[in-house]
Order: sequence, then structure tokens, then C-alpha cells
Amino acid sequence: MPNTPGQEEVHSFRDWASNPHTPTRGSPMPNETGNHFSQYHEHPPDSGQIAYGNTQYHAGYGDGLATPYSIYDISPHPDASVVPPDSIYQRHDDETKLLQENQWQQQGKGTSKPVNFSTVPLTSQSLGSPPVIRSSTARRSRQRLSSCACWPWRWRKSWNMYLCLLFGAACAASHHFYYWSLDGRPATDQIKMMRYGTMLAFGAKAGLSAAVIVAFKQRVWTTVRKRFMTVGALDALFSATEDLQAVTSWEMVQSAKVAALLAAYVWLAPLVVVLTSNTLLVVPRKMTILTSCPEVRTLNLTFEETYEWRQPPKIDRLFEIPLSLWNTTKEAEKDTPGWFDYYTAPSPSFQNTATIGSFLEEAVMRRNAPIETCGTGWNCSFEIQFIAPAYKCTELGNGVDSNVNNLTQESGSIAPPFNMDVLLPRGKFTYYAFTSGGKYSTTQMKEVGIGGRPTMNPPFPKHLGVFRTEPIIWLGYVTLADALSKANDTRGANLPSVPSNPSDPAWNTSFVPHIFACENYESNYTVRINYTGAAQTTTVTNVTYLRPVINTTYTPHIDANDGTADNVTATPTDNYILPTSIPQYRRTAAYHSLGFMLRDQINGTVGIGDDRDLVNPIANTKAIQTSRLLDFGNNYFPYPDIQRRIQKFYEDIILSVLGHPQFASVVWAAKPGEQSGVTFNAPDANHQPSLLTDQQRAHLYPCTKFRMALVYKFNARLLWIVYSISIALAVSGVVVGALALRENGGVVRDTKFSSIVAATRGSGLGRVRWTDSSDGGASGGGDTVPEEVKGWKMGYGVVDAGAGDGRLEVGDGAGGGRTVFGFGFEGDVRQLRRTPSLVQLTALGK
Repeated sequence: MPNTPGQEEVHSFRDWASNPHTPTRGSPMPNETGNHFSQYHEHPPDSGQIAYGNTQYHAGYGDGLATPYSIYDISPHPDASVVPPDSIYQRHDDETKLLQENQWQQQGKGTSKPVNFSTVPLTSQSLGSPPVIRSSTARRSRQRLSSCACWPWRWRKSWNMYLCLLFGAACAASHHFYYWSLDGRPATDQIKMMRYGTMLAFGAKAGLSAAVIVAFKQRVWTTVRKRFMTVGALDALFSATEDLQAVTSWEMVQSAKVAALLAAYVWLAPLVVVLTSNTLLVVPRKMTILTSCPEVRTLNLTFEETYEWRQPPKIDRLFEIPLSLWNTTKEAEKDTPGWFDYYTAPSPSFQNTATIGSFLEEAVMRRNAPIETCGTGWNCSFEIQFIAPAYKCTELGNGVDSNVNNLTQESGSIAPPFNMDVLLPRGKFTYYAFTSGGKYSTTQMKEVGIGGRPTMNPPFPKHLGVFRTEPIIWLGYVTLADALSKANDTRGANLPSVPSNPSDPAWNTSFVPHIFACENYESNYTVRINYTGAAQTTTVTNVTYLRPVINTTYTPHIDANDGTADNVTATPTDNYILPTSIPQYRRTAAYHSLGFMLRDQINGTVGIGDDRDLVNPIANTKAIQTSRLLDFGNNYFPYPDIQRRIQKFYEDIILSVLGHPQFASVVWAAKPGEQSGVTFNAPDANHQPSLLTDQQRAHLYPCTKFRMALVYKFNARLLWIVYSISIALAVSGVVVGALALRENGGVVRDTKFSSIVAATRGSGLGRVRWTDSSDGGASGGGDTVPEEVKGWKMGYGVVDAGAGDGRLEVGDGAGGGRTVFGFGFEGDVRQLRRTPSLVQLTALGK
């Protein structure tokens, strides 16, 4: 049956490749059975022969891709030259799809044309492989399945490349979030955590590398279709991702630069694992947690108001201790009306504690306090508040010729007991402290009996045991002039030295005298206590002065003459603290004891002798026992900040009381109304709060625990520098693969054994001796290709070949040969830029 008008048949693939729009010769004459077959079919079937109607052939096709579904399905139609739309030439690949879509489109337009397959080989002899007989019913069922509306999509091999890229990027993101979740956490289970991170790094490397490898394979086929390369270069190209030595082939790199870069990426991809493994480090860091601590104590001096020394309270078999000692006017075993107790002196226990603190030059710490409060292996800090006395200091004058001001108190004004003339350079003292003016006399009556009871009969003197005033700290000190101070601090050359005696002309300009006064105030303290290791540090963060401990002004040189041995007079007398006002009197006694220990430590003088030589100063004070106030390395001159140092000295004496929980004024910080005592059954800081009793939990106090521990540190910047570079390169590789895939006609190619075999079956390759003469091919493997053959150039494209090659062919009536796709040597192969579809190979061509 002749072709329909206007339909042209591709006669020669070579002619079509050179000019696909050139009209070709007409279709061949039908054979004796009425079917159009190629003139090379040696055994045409008879009309109506069912075997050919159900025959399926496995063979290569198109541009050489081999696949189990590369088949030619011939419908059992009585006239094969006109194929109905429901039994068209079937191929399960992209090229066949083009033919089907073309046929369907023409059907929709009502211009369906018959397909002439007279140029398609049908015999097993021409296909080079035996026929496989399959059921026509099974074939049609498979066709319905592939086009059924209930089958929404089909998997495409090209998606693997994109999914691998997404998988690698997802692993990289997961790697970041995993390490980010560990940042700052204690470095526990280090091996396990590192193993999980390494697993994610390997996943990212594997995904990105797999995507690039797929792209590399597409690029390989695009490269061999465009240019000729030597056999050795082709060996290197096809094995570049498997053989490291292949990447070093210079000819391959020159001829296939893009493919070489993709292969280099695959080989360098393990660096992703190496470099990202260093982004999670284990470093020492201060770990801080907000929690609650046991054994936190504070002060509550109101317990001094109610302390009964005749029947002292007992906690855990130990008596509570007051800060003061008492005398009494009560007769033994008699309840004399109007009797009272009066103050004697600080208690011995407190004197010991305060003295130890002055020698240590810090607040006395309770034994085992860090472990009991913080727990084993932890440091901690907490803040407490309490009311206690504090010295409020005021500078009254500085400089040789300056005027010294009076101290203004709430109750009046008082002049300093000395002036600048007692201090250097005019006087002979560098340190002058007067702290005993108006002090409470420990001898209230000249004649007393046991317990301090006056021997006289009542009524006793009105001011017996009365706190009339609180002594003021008057302190004068000398500092060096600025130039001398700098020279003394830096020990620099060419700076003036300290004059050693008054005969030096610089004597009068080298010293600066100062005077200040400190008054004892009831104050509100805020203190932060820190336990680090086995050491305690205390910092007074705030002091709010509330009121003077005794709101009177001392009037010196005026005798009291009130019948007592205490000859102190102060105004106004209405503000005297009487022993009959028991709560106020006992709290004032505690304040007075605290102040007494400071005043006793700093009272006295340091100066030069009659020879007025600074080299050997003379000290008449307990202040020389500590380096708190005097600079031993500077001829025992006071420190320039001695005013603040005195206040700090007093604070340490007060806080030293906390170091001896047996004092009555030491209470729980969580329950300030409850005395703590030594408490042998206190809660353990190492136990979880959930394991404590309700009573123990009630004594927990807010604190901050901290310690140096090994924690994870995540370097996100380094991680994303590595991953961003790797992902960017992988994306570039995938783009290259997508472009190569497009150039390859949308067919995903690979370098499998079957694919290589299907693409290398051109008869022209048989002219070459592929085995080395020394080996003879007997080895059955290895690299036996002769070196001269490796130097010949080959390419992939349209190859002229003899019969029996099993490739997709187009009859050439003029030359009698065939045109096939495959590898061939330069001169035997014409390379095409893009793979032609079967539509172009059939009578549907232009």
C-alpha cells in the first residue's frame, strides 16, 4: 500500500543526520504479503501469521541506551503499513513517548496519518537477538496501566539526582540543628554525640556526592557525543569517580573540563566530614544554674533583744551565745523589785571571732560552708539582707593649711579632738586614731560584788549602766604628695624620693594630712556571699544608713557627777538608752559590742620618733597587727583609701558572726525568724530537693550555683562555611547534569555494564586488536589494551556499520549499508549535538 500524499520516509539515517529536512526517496514497494518490510528482512511472515503479531524484541535503540524496556511491539494488524492509534509502534522510553504524543495530537485534530515502518527491522537476524514471544493481552494491559488516570505519576530516574541533592542539604541542616541543641550542655556521652554528628555529616556528604555522580554520568555522555578522545582518555573519563589516578589524566582534564571538575568534587567530598567534625568542641566553661541551696544563714540582731542569759536557748545540744556580757543588780536567790541587768563587755566568743577576722583580713567563714551550701563539686553565691550597724564616715579636712570642720550629727555638732598640727609635716604622726571619746565604762560602780551588783543599797544611780553616747572614730592620716606617690608606685627613675627628715627642703611639700570622722549607724545591709572552691568572698553591695545607734552628741571635759564611775556626758540626755528599756538596750548593747571590736583594733598612733626619722616609725596601735590599714611596704604610711578600708573592716567583723552559727543572732536566710544553730541534721546540698522533707525544703534559699565544667561548644560559622561551599558546588553540578540531561534528549544515562555494551557494538570496533600480543587475551581481565590503541581517538555518535550489529538502523537503498548509534573511531563517527527521536526517524518526519 503506498504512502499517503505528503508523507515522506527517512531513507538513510546518515542523510537525515546531515540534513533532517531533506526529502528522501519514496517508500519501498510492498512485498508479496501486502505488508511493508525492509528489503533486509530475510524471513517475512505470511499474512495473518500470529507469531509476529505477538512478538517482542529486546534490542538496543536510538542513541545506544540499553534497558529491559527497549522493545518494538508490532500489533497483529493485517496491514502493518497503516497502524491504528491503539496499536502503534511501542517503545517504553522518552523517544517512543514523543511518537505517541505526536500520533495522539494528530488524532485529536482529525489528521491522523498512517505510520510506515518499512524501514524498521523486524527479523531476529537483523536485530541480532532472538525474539521473545509475549501475549498480546499482557502488552495491552501494560499499556492501559501506564496511561490509566488512577495512576497519578510514574517514577523518573532523573528525579534521583534532585532527591539526592535535597537529602544532602537536609542532612546538613539536621547537622546544624543537632549541634545547636548541644551547645552549652554538659559534655556527657561525648562518643555517642560525636557519632551522631558524624553520621549526619556522612549523610550530607553521601547525598551531595550521589547527586554530583549522577550529574557526572550525564555529562560524560554529553562529552563523548561532542568530541573525540583517545581510548586512554575515555578510560580515565568513565572511571574518574572510581579511580583516583584517572583524575590525573591531563588529556581527560583538557577534553572534559566540566566532567573532571565534577569528579574532583566527588573525591574532595570526604573533606566535608573531616572539616565539620571540628565544629563541635568540648571546652571548659562556667556553668551557672539558678536553684536553691541549704545552709544559707543571715543575721537577725533582734534575737539579742530577747536573749535570756540565765536560761539560754539550746539547739542540737549546744547553747546559743550572745554578743555581749552582762552584769546585774539582782541579789542571788532574791527577786528584788526594780532590779535590772546592764552591759559589761563583748562576749569572749565574739572577741575571739572578731580577732580572728582581723588577722585573716577577711570575714570568718563557717567550717565546711562551701560543701554544705553548694554541694560537692559546685560553687555558689547568694544575696542576703539584714539590719546591723555600719560606720558612716565624713571627711573634715585635707591639706596642711586647711580648716578642719566640725562633725554635724542629728543631735548636734562636735569638734575634732585634734587638728592638722599633730600630723606630718608639722607634727610627727602619719596615723592618728582617737576612738575612745565617750566610750561606755566597763566599771560603772567603783564598788561592786559578784556579778557586778553594786554593794550599795537601792535605789541605784539613775544612769547606772546607761548608754549615754556611741564613741566616734576620729582618724587623721598622711598621704604622700602626688609626685611622690607615683614615684613610690612605679619605682621609676628620675622621680623624686620621699624625704627622710625635716632637714630636707622638700619635707613641707611632700606630705598631705587628712582628717575624717565615722559615726556608728543602724543600717540596712545587702551582702553577696560567694563560695568558690574552699574560699569565701563577701561583697557589701548596698548599705542604707537608717539612724544613729545612740542619737546623742558627746560633750568632752564635762563631768557627769551622777553617782557612777562612768564620767561621760552627752546631749540630749533624753536620748540615753536605759537598761530598763530591755529590747532597745540589749540591741544597742550588741551594736556597741560590734563597734567596740573595731575601735579597739584601730585606736592608736603611728609616727616618727624624736629624731624625726621616717626610716624607723614608732607604732602604738593594734592596727600594726594587720595590713588592712597600713602599707608595710611604704614605711607604714596609711593607705590613701583608708576611709573605705575602715568601713570594710567593720563589715568583715559583722559578717564574721555568720562564721559561728552558735551565736544567737545567726538565723536561716529562708526563715529569718528562726535561729539556725549548728544544726547537725541540716539538709544535704547534694540531695535533690524532691528527696528532702517538707521541713528541709522550707529552709532552702535561692542561690546561683556555678562550676567550671566541660561543655559542648558549637562553631556554627565554620560548619556553614563548609556546607555552603559544598552545597553550592553540588547545586552547580546538578545544574550541569540537568543541562546534560536535556542535551541527551531527556534520557537518563549511566555507566552500567549493559549500557556500555549497548553503546559499543559498532562493527567498526572489530577491526582493532584489543588484546596485547604478550597476553593474548588469556588473562581474561586486567588492562590488556595495547598502548597504541589507547592513543587512537574515539567518539560517540552515528556509526556506519555492517549487518548484524543489533542497533537501531535506517535502510539506505543507495549504499545498502545501515546507520547506527555507537562508539567508533574518528572518521567512522558523526557526532550529533542532540539525540533524534523516533518521530524524526519515521515517516512522521518533515
